[in-house]
Amino acid sequence: ESKRELVSETGQPPTSPAPENDSAARERPDERLKAMLAELWLRNRGAVLDRVAILRGALARAAEGRLDETSRLRAVDAAHKLAGVLGTFGLPRGTEFAREAEEAFGDPRAGGIDCARLDRIVSELAEMVRSKS
Repeated sequence: ESKRELVSETGQPPTSPAPENDSAARERPDERLKAMLAELWLRNRGAVLDRVAILRGALARAAEGRLDETSRLRAVDAAHKLAGVLGTFGLPRGTEFAREAEEAFGDPRAGGIDCARLDRIVSELAEMVRSKS
């Protein structure tokens, strides 16, 4: 092709098509991100529920006065992982609850665990996870 063919009738180089509406262009990546997060949530919801169940089991043992070190450490680990992931999935309050649970189970010398408070926290976490679609 000659250079003449690359010049429009106005004598100017051809232009690109007009850009799409800027807000529409910005929404598409957000929508893709939301869709990806929704898919990740569906794939990981079971693991999140398993971690809540670990907390529930450790709480039951603590309430009976038989929380062993292995169960306590598993609860700390589960709470830590929940704290790290729930905010990503749009549950920032869940992150706060999980941090409280991590702290409650975290120090074996803390003078005992407030089982009533921890029961409310774990119940809230379970409800949040179950109700998130």
